[in-house]
Amino acid sequence: MKEENIDLSSQVGINLREIRRDKNISLEELANISDVSKLTLGKIERGEANPTLNILWKICRGLNIPLTHLLTFDENIEVYRFKDSHQLIEQNNNWIVNPLFKTHGTTEWYRACIEPNSRYSEFHLTGSEETIIVLNGQLEIQVGEKTHQLTQWDVFKFKGEELHTYINYSPESVYLMLSLTYKNP
Repeated sequence: MKEENIDLSSQVGINLREIRRDKNISLEELANISDVSKLTLGKIERGEANPTLNILWKICRGLNIPLTHLLTFDENIEVYRFKDSHQLIEQNNNWIVNPLFKTHGTTEWYRACIEPNSRYSEFHLTGSEETIIVLNGQLEIQVGEKTHQLTQWDVFKFKGEELHTYINYSPESVYLMLSLTYKNP
């Protein structure tokens, strides 16, 4: 049974260890399939590391699981208050994601922010689909070889498994709502 007042890093570590053991994968095997060092994985499992979002995506791709499987969510009614939300921050602090909900293990919801004059690239599990809603400002997104210009309230859907880059050329933070849907989580 998990503690309710556990911090996010410890929660991720506990869940990672449980998932890895359920899949009968050693730390060394996980390091090989995720391209994350065994030392780093061990620190994450012990709650001694605060992994970047990029590291978490590598682990999820290696385990073939959605990101929210590393997080604990109640399955009943959920309210996520903006002031109380957990933040996953990329190493250079230009991309901030707040995990929100998962729906029956197939869809995850996030709030995201891309800081001024910055970019962030990622890709997700095979068969995933990503949908974003631009809440303010202007955003450029590159999916594969194509570039798309988006403005406030635009909604954009694409294959999450393709490398995609969020680009904010403006002097203001751009906020997004995004969902990831998985065919076979």
